[in-house]
Amino acid sequence: MFWKCPLCHGPLDAEAENLSCPACERRYPVVAELPDFRVDNQAWINFDDDRARALAVDELIRTKGLEAGIYDVFEKSRKFLPEKCRFRTGQVLAGIGKYDGQLDGWLAATTRTPILEVGVGPGQMTSALARRGIAVHGIDVSMEWLVVAKHWVRSLGAEPSLAVAMAEKLPVATGSVASYVSLDVIEHVGDQDRYVSEMARALMPGGRYALVTPNRFSLSPEPHVGVWGVGYLPRRYQGWWVNRVAGVSYDYVRLLSTSETRKLFHRVAGLTPKIDFPTIDSAEIRLFPPFKAWLARGYNWVIKAPVLRLAGPVAGAYFRITGSAPPADPARQSHK
Repeated sequence: MFWKCPLCHGPLDAEAENLSCPACERRYPVVAELPDFRVDNQAWINFDDDRARALAVDELIRTKGLEAGIYDVFEKSRKFLPEKCRFRTGQVLAGIGKYDGQLDGWLAATTRTPILEVGVGPGQMTSALARRGIAVHGIDVSMEWLVVAKHWVRSLGAEPSLAVAMAEKLPVATGSVASYVSLDVIEHVGDQDRYVSEMARALMPGGRYALVTPNRFSLSPEPHVGVWGVGYLPRRYQGWWVNRVAGVSYDYVRLLSTSETRKLFHRVAGLTPKIDFPTIDSAEIRLFPPFKAWLARGYNWVIKAPVLRLAGPVAGAYFRITGSAPPADPARQSHK
């Protein structure tokens, strides 16, 4: 079994409705075929409610199909209006095509197995890889979304390897992962230091990592709440400002700047990441309303201009973080 105890990283025994760890005597329930390795409550989601929703979505997809299940998540859990539910459902389903292109591009270096995707969501990238015959082990804190991912991967003729877990307590053995991919996750975890530490622990020597996150210092509205200028405020005022302007909570959102990211990776794990500001994918732009699409095309023009590209850290919308773990024998590598 690929999955290990998230607390001691020891092997697990399969029981009727649980996985158990002989070493620390902990039992982890299996719900909707998904082992639940969440071991604390420091997350944006209520675990009991999420398990109930997962069972409901699982049944809905079995009877009415994948699209109905995705729509239901946006309608029941995200409380979106019908028009936004339809838009976001279409966006999710189109995502598999977007990741097809990225797997031929910047993510090509992270297709060496075993692959661990942290933050599977509804499963666009996992499904894109499954369509290529590449197996992925994936986790997400949301069981509800993992149910969607499970059915999507199966619809493509592959068997999913998915588990509900925290990014700060990965249910994998040390040095067991060749490729670690985590897109739009680091800004939502409760402990960013532990997130990076766990990534470094999971990677085998020379293993590759690839992340995406919105830029704290972006000139565009904060993507989660649609409020301008949040990242330029001191941390202690960001939540207050978002609540005042938009009337919503800003808990479990902590955007990083490029300099904060480099310092975090080096301080916690001794890693030196490469950071770049990509253009917005054309397949994604096609789903935008006209004015937003116009802005996105303008942004792409700016970010590709050699001189203007230098402004990315203080204006760019989002950035990619790539790199690799140190090789097994640094001394030998230095003589090559």
